[in-house]
This record gives sequence, C-alpha cells and structure tokens, in this order.
Amino acid sequence: MLLLEGKRIVVTGGSMGIGLAVAQRCAKEGASLTLIARHQGDLKNAISTIRHNGQNHTYYCVDVGESGQVKELATALGAKHVCVDGLVNCAGIYGPIGKLDEIDPVDFANTIRINLLGTFYMCHYLVPLLRKSAKGKIVNYSGGGAAGPFPNYSAYSVSKTGIVRLTENMAIELKEYGIDVNAVAPGFVVTRLHQETIKAGKKAGEEFLKKTLEQIDKGGVSADIAANLTVFLLSGQSDGITGKFISAPWDSWEDADFANRLKVDEDLATLRRIDEKFFLRKKA
Repeated sequence: MLLLEGKRIVVTGGSMGIGLAVAQRCAKEGASLTLIARHQGDLKNAISTIRHNGQNHTYYCVDVGESGQVKELATALGAKHVCVDGLVNCAGIYGPIGKLDEIDPVDFANTIRINLLGTFYMCHYLVPLLRKSAKGKIVNYSGGGAAGPFPNYSAYSVSKTGIVRLTENMAIELKEYGIDVNAVAPGFVVTRLHQETIKAGKKAGEEFLKKTLEQIDKGGVSADIAANLTVFLLSGQSDGITGKFISAPWDSWEDADFANRLKVDEDLATLRRIDEKFFLRKKA
C-alpha cells in the first residue's frame, strides 16, 4: 500500500534540490503534487521528471516571501476546491555570508523574508485548506544553525531557528484541527547553496569552508534520507508526532520505540535549553 495514495501535497522549493527529491518521493508513494517555486522553466522540468501513473501534478510560480502572492495561490487552490493534505516548506536561501558588521542589512532582511516569513505565509494562508483534510500535515525545513551556532551565516541560522519555534507554536495552535506540524533538519545535502560558500571563501570561515569542500568531495548526505523522513511525517504512520525538530540523518526516526518517544516526550527533539548540563534543576 502506498503511504500517500490519494493525497494532495504542496511543496515549496519543489523545482530542484531537496524540494525536488521530496516531490519525487511523494509521487512514488501515490501523492498528487502542487510544486511552488519562482521560475517556470525549473518547475516545468521538475513536473516532467515526476509525472507517472497518470498522477495530476500542477505548479505555480510564487515567491513565498511575498504575502500577496501566497494569498493569491491559496485563493486559486480554494477556487479549484483543492483539499490540501500536506504542506512541505523547502524553499530557502543562504543569504549573506560574513561577519555581522560586514554583511548587507538588506540581504539579511531578505533572507528572513524568504526563509522564515515565507514559511509563515504558506502556513497562514493554506491552513484553511489543510483543515479540510481528514488529517493535515505540515513539514517545515530547518537546518544549519537551528541546533547550534552557525557563525558567518547569521541570517540563515536565525531564520532556521525561527522556523523551529514557529513549528512548535503551530503544533499547539493547530492541534484542535488534527494537523500535525514538524520540522526537518536534512543534514549536509550537496545543493547549489554550497557554491555560495565556495564563492564567499574566507568570509565563510576557514573551518566551514574546509568542511564544505570535504563534504562536496564525499557527496554529502543523500537528499533521499530527508525525503524519506518527510514522507513518513506526511503519512498516517506519524499520526500523533507533532511539534518536533527531527534530524533526518542522525535521529532514529525509523525505529518504532523512538517514534513512540516523539509522541509522549514533550521535550524530546525540541528547541530547549540542555537540562543537567547548562541548566541545573533546583533540588526539592
């Protein structure tokens, strides 16, 4: 049985990279897709690579960081009486690279606009469509800098940390509608973003520049790992897991015991201070 048979899944950043890998995996599991990106040519190419078995895939050219465009998208989907079963927010950019006092504030703000506000706008305007589903699912993409400092990439890391907290808040707010909301850290997947690190050179920091070159040489983490986790979180297999920040390559999310812990332990896989290490509980 296909995990996403009959489901309509919306994927932002779905024309290339991790977003495309997610779209391909969802299609293989029976989903009909709506891909969102800024460039029509890339979207057409993406649709052609995932179209099979008569599935009805569509696309829209949208800048997710523009509230008006996302609102128009939601209106268009609503006019077609589309029930959205899952939303995956993959769209994102690295933004300015360098020390805080050396980067362009306009570029910093633009990164927040696309990464964080783009995720918010998509969720804000599509939740009414998700509420029509028997079990709505939202998967937001976080990553580098959300679980620890990411110097010289402040705009990116701040936006990705904000996505984790936004995910936790939405999980609580949308619980009454039966919508599960989670965030995924895909690991070091080799994408076009890393060419920006190479271009930035020493501004990226010698240690991260070296790590980037090494990871590119080794092939990095497969995008399929994050895609598989995303399908799991979109499927009925993950019902009850919500408000979590899960690492695709490092967490044992395929293990039934770990998945159950995600359901019952409210502090596991969340944005918290580290108890008993940096934060000591007072003795009774």
